[in-house]
Amino acid sequence: MLAPLSSRTSPVRNALHAHLLDHAAGHPNDEFIAHLIAGWTVGEGVLPADFGLGEVRFAALVERHFPGLVWRPNKALGPTPVLHPEFDDLLHFVADHAADVVAGASDMAVVMATACMGSDHLWQDLGLPSRRDLSQLIALNFPALAEANNRDMKWKKFLYRELCQREGIYVCASPSCEACADYASCFGPEV
Repeated sequence: MLAPLSSRTSPVRNALHAHLLDHAAGHPNDEFIAHLIAGWTVGEGVLPADFGLGEVRFAALVERHFPGLVWRPNKALGPTPVLHPEFDDLLHFVADHAADVVAGASDMAVVMATACMGSDHLWQDLGLPSRRDLSQLIALNFPALAEANNRDMKWKKFLYRELCQREGIYVCASPSCEACADYASCFGPEV
């Protein structure tokens, strides 16, 4: 289990996260799923009640990581993100990088693509407590993406840039990131 990494958690969120981990199955993604559930429960992020997985797949995810836990969130309490036209392309791009040996990595691809439809930083749209948690989630589930982001670009910007380059679309006018006037909006701390 990873050490707790939080920069903005409430006592309620912390208690729920701890409770979930007390019932965790011992899979590498248990802590991240616990963070997602705890964040959703306290109203953080843009994920719908089923995290974009659909009811059946979401129930299987919860059962895999927290056996015996029955958690059926009220759909009316969660946001309903608008899936932009690039959603399917983004989902396939992220899923193509999912680690085959990590239980739940393909589910995480759906969850991440769904959260990318939000307007904040990806870690915030996921309802994670910090960007560091997101970086660890990506390193575990999508190690090739983690390795490719070797300059610590903000994750959502990195995913979209990589997707665009994969499709042969080059939206940046600057010859390199260092020469770009928007460098600070792509790199540096996320607040």
